[in-house]
Order: sequence, then C-alpha cells, then structure tokens
Amino acid sequence: MIENKLPETKSVTDSSTVEGSSSPISENETIIKSDNMPRSSRLSKKFQKKSRNTLILSILGIVAILFLMFRYGLPLISDASFLFGRVTSSPDEVNKTEDKSFLASPDLDTLPEATKEELVTVTGTSLGGEKVAIYLNGNLEEEVTVKDGSFEHELKLTDGGNIIKAKAIKGEMESEFSNSVNISLIKEGPELSIDSPGENAELKGANPIEVKGKTDPDVTVTVNDFQAVSSSDGSYSYLLTLKEGGNEIKVVAVDAAGNKTEKTIRVNYSR
Repeated sequence: MIENKLPETKSVTDSSTVEGSSSPISENETIIKSDNMPRSSRLSKKFQKKSRNTLILSILGIVAILFLMFRYGLPLISDASFLFGRVTSSPDEVNKTEDKSFLASPDLDTLPEATKEELVTVTGTSLGGEKVAIYLNGNLEEEVTVKDGSFEHELKLTDGGNIIKAKAIKGEMESEFSNSVNISLIKEGPELSIDSPGENAELKGANPIEVKGKTDPDVTVTVNDFQAVSSSDGSYSYLLTLKEGGNEIKVVAVDAAGNKTEKTIRVNYSR
C-alpha cells in the first residue's frame, strides 16, 4: 500500500542561511525593512514643511524692511546702523570718532527771485549746530540761535543782487557753507515805452493793429489786460483789435519783484 505523504516543510526560525542562498532570510529582517520606508517618507515631509516655513519667514522679513524704509525713510535705518556701530565698537574707537566728528551744514529755505522790500526773513534748519552764522555777499551779518532744529533772521538787503549763505556753529566747531540763496532787491518799476501807435493817432484800414514798444528784460507786459509777446531784450508786441471811433490802449509792465509801470495812450480808428 502506497502511503500518501505530504512533503515536509522546514521552517526557518533563526538567522541561518538557507542552503544555496546568498543571504540570510529572517522574519526580523523583513519587519525592519518594512518599518524603514514610512519613517523616510515622514522625514521628507517634515523637511519640506520646514523649508516652506523658512521661505515664508524670509519673505515677511523683506516686506517688513521695505515697509520701514517707506514709512520712516532711510534716516531711521542710518540711525540704527550708527547706534549698532557704537554698541559694537570699543571705547577707543568711539572716542576717535567723536574727536573727528563732522558738523553738518545748515539748510536755507528758498526765497523769491526778487523783492521790492529791503527787509527779508531768512529761515532754515540746522540739526547739528547750536548757532547759525548768516552771511550776506560774503560778509558775516549775524549769529542766531537754533531752536528745535530751525532758525530765522530778518536781513536787510542791498540794492541789486544778494547772495545769502550760512554756517552751523557748535562750540569751537564750524561747518562748511550751506546752500546759497540768491535774491535781488529792485525798488523801482521797469522802464516802459509805447513806440507804436502814437498818442492820438488816426488809424484806418487794417484791424487789428500792432501795439509794440520796449521795457526791461525779464518783465511781463500786458496790453489792455492781454499778455504781450516779450523778447529777451525787453521788446514786446501785441495785435489789438480796435473798435470804431476812440480807443484807449493801456500797457502795463511788471518785474519779478512786483514793481509795476503803466502807460496809456488814446487813438481813433475808422474803416
């Protein structure tokens, strides 16, 4: 009688190598390999999240710096840099810097190009000085005290052109000259002539007529309240339409200081 026998199975429960196999087969090894894959994936995701957070923080930092620059300006950044430099510098370096300190020049406010008033108020700012020396045409006029970073002084001008400058003063230190401000004192009105037409002229035919004459350079001229065309040499002209009969022609010349000169003539027109 033939017995049916199942093939015998040999379970491998230790780390020994199966005959004919190049590597050991074990349940422990299989378990370790299967556990390593999820862990690697979790580390990769964690690294990606950390990189994304770092990028977001960097962008927010740049936006904050740009906001501070536009909101408070570069002086704030400059002051912060200066303060950081003083904190990180040694006492000897700070003393050397203070010994060679630079006194900034004051800043003068603008003035009109010309005026007909002898007295003019000079104003400006000086952030580093205790006093400001005012100069007129190269001559020292007055030393004024700086209050809350600003100063002012009433200055008497001379006829013609005037050049105003200033220097900041602190102790024995003195700054360079500030920006210069030019202003002309003009007391009298400009010269003015009406060369054509003449007084009481009898005009016929062509209409409009040309009103022309001469005044000083850089002067505004109007003819019956209409602005005339002016040249650099002071000559002017305007085409004026006349009415039938008597006409009054008024010419006004105004200079940069506000001085005014007027002339009026009368003419008769017929077709």
